[in-house]
Amino acid sequence: MIDRSTYHAWHGITPMGEFLAESDPDMFLVGGDGSYAVDQAGRRYLDARSSMWNVTLGYSCEPVKAAMRRQLDELPSGTVMRYEHPPRVTVRYAAALAATLPPTLRHIRFGNTGSQMTEAAGMLSRFYRRMTGETGRDRIIAVHGSYHGTGPLATALTGEQILHEWSTPLDDRVVHVAGGDGLLDAVAAVVDRLGAAQVTAVIVEPVMGNYLHAASVDQLAALIDYCRARDIHVVADEVTTGAGRVAAMTVSERLPEPPDMIVLGKGLSAGYFPLAVLAVADPIFDALAEPPFRLGFPNGSTTDGHPLGAAAGLAVLDVLTADGFLDGVRDRGRQLCDILRDTLADDPHVGDVRGEGMLLGLELRYRDDGTPWTVRDVYRLRLACRDNGLLTSYSDGVMPLLPPLTIDTDECAELAAILGKTITAYAAEHLGAR
Repeated sequence: MIDRSTYHAWHGITPMGEFLAESDPDMFLVGGDGSYAVDQAGRRYLDARSSMWNVTLGYSCEPVKAAMRRQLDELPSGTVMRYEHPPRVTVRYAAALAATLPPTLRHIRFGNTGSQMTEAAGMLSRFYRRMTGETGRDRIIAVHGSYHGTGPLATALTGEQILHEWSTPLDDRVVHVAGGDGLLDAVAAVVDRLGAAQVTAVIVEPVMGNYLHAASVDQLAALIDYCRARDIHVVADEVTTGAGRVAAMTVSERLPEPPDMIVLGKGLSAGYFPLAVLAVADPIFDALAEPPFRLGFPNGSTTDGHPLGAAAGLAVLDVLTADGFLDGVRDRGRQLCDILRDTLADDPHVGDVRGEGMLLGLELRYRDDGTPWTVRDVYRLRLACRDNGLLTSYSDGVMPLLPPLTIDTDECAELAAILGKTITAYAAEHLGAR
């Protein structure tokens, strides 16, 4: 328990009273080493969630740390928000990042978080319409169950109803549709109902939200073809999937035609500095580079394109683009899936392991009827894993597993072993015959 009279930070989505009652100062993190985080009591945790899915190269990636130290000595701050002096390192990073993306997405807007940049994507699409004379074209289509962050527009784009109910009023020009195999039909039905002249953009995650349901390349390609024929922008939210998480820089690079915008975040800096970007296609940039009257896109913040973030980003790109690195992520991800399946094969509460690279989901099922575990049970299992030295995420019916891309074979085996004994113990104590 933590004394609330001496604790002044207010953070997270867990009610602070619950956090203060259940946490302990000894649990505060004070260090990290490779795939492990270390708390104040000296306890080591194998971090199978990469902090918040963003510490993609572990806690001791020296090339990134060294690049940031050098940048502190050279130019510790700067801005691209206004004026005519962007940091040189930020300009270099934009060019290097653009070179790893589909060739039409050559223009990089900088931000600090994925939430900021999903909002920027929606606002940019609308700004483009106003600048090109389509002032009534402001509807955005998003997907039920998706997650695009928090904020007046980002929360509206997120397809979680409880967030809408408790955060109103939100942007009311967003329409949500069902995902899955019927995504294209659902989008088409909304476009037919509203008229294409009312719809400015569709935003999708290649792997959706916390549920880890992946859209196929064929689905995404068909959606882009449909929208492009109607001049509807497609925004790919790759905050989670990008920067190596699925053993590629982006899922979008696998598509025959790229989306109009890609949002990237989390792993761009390996979690060492707040960094997110919006990559924008040529037609949007070209239309706004010389607008009908002198007004640039009015969106951004003081620390966008910060030189420390750019230095970290360049170092991360060096790691990700090194020969064999992303192939190694793919192979290690397959190995982790195999180890999990072998270790948990006899556990009646475990379904399949789905995903690719280091973006995996362990399905959890009640043994009596095969239904998915409730989010409450997965949450409690997460706490039990924590007590056994393993940090994980949680979701409805699935435990997301997103360890660092650099996890090794022994750590994969340790992850699976802790999960196996924890699931068995938790089920015996809390689930009974279920």
